[in-house]
Amino acid sequence: METAAAGLRALCVLLALLVKGSTGLVCYTAVESLDLGCLLRWDCPHASPNTTYTVQTKTQGDPWQDVSWCVWVSARTCDLSQAFSNFELYNMIRLGVHLSPSATVWVQPRKFDYTDFTFSPPSVSVSLRDERLLVKVQFPCAVSRRCSLERCCPISELIDPWTTVTVCSATGDPDCQTRTVWTQEVVTYVDFAGLAPGRAYCAVANFSYPTFSMAASAKSSPQCVETRSRSGERAKQQEFKP
Repeated sequence: METAAAGLRALCVLLALLVKGSTGLVCYTAVESLDLGCLLRWDCPHASPNTTYTVQTKTQGDPWQDVSWCVWVSARTCDLSQAFSNFELYNMIRLGVHLSPSATVWVQPRKFDYTDFTFSPPSVSVSLRDERLLVKVQFPCAVSRRCSLERCCPISELIDPWTTVTVCSATGDPDCQTRTVWTQEVVTYVDFAGLAPGRAYCAVANFSYPTFSMAASAKSSPQCVETRSRSGERAKQQEFKP
């Protein structure tokens, strides 16, 4: 949880935006994104405590639209996770400052795209099948209007990420295999051959946005399995440090 929160803070984009007009009002906005969610924060330090705000969004090809739950609000945040559904198109956000009941000034719009994304690590499970190691990769739940709020909607239902799985010997020997696959299913399976008998192997995985590799998750926790020795005995479990 701390790692995800640190990544979320690291990706906050802080912009000082001058509201055009005679007011000279300055507002600071930041976008935070975790697992395809979107949270807009703002601060207008010289605005009246009674000032209210409206947030609008725009997707490529569409007009600006009010975010219905963030209209004439006095709060300083707006959760926009349910406002966006297509991450392949350009998505824009803008903040309106209500100076009076009849006067609204709009802060310069900013985009919301893959450069804002951070992701929680996936989870992996491992098993042996016919002397091959099978790694199952499951993705974190996304927050999007394309998903029901009543169930986990894996990120892989919304995007087709690149998934990288690395399998190493747990003994510390430089005996690693890495495979990167383009995920087009909800769950990814990656198998590895050429395992030495009588050894423990551990797998870790991470994934990235399909068109922007810098938007990548941290590695999963390692999961390990022991191959049988030629005599049929299990190898002794060793500590693995990814």
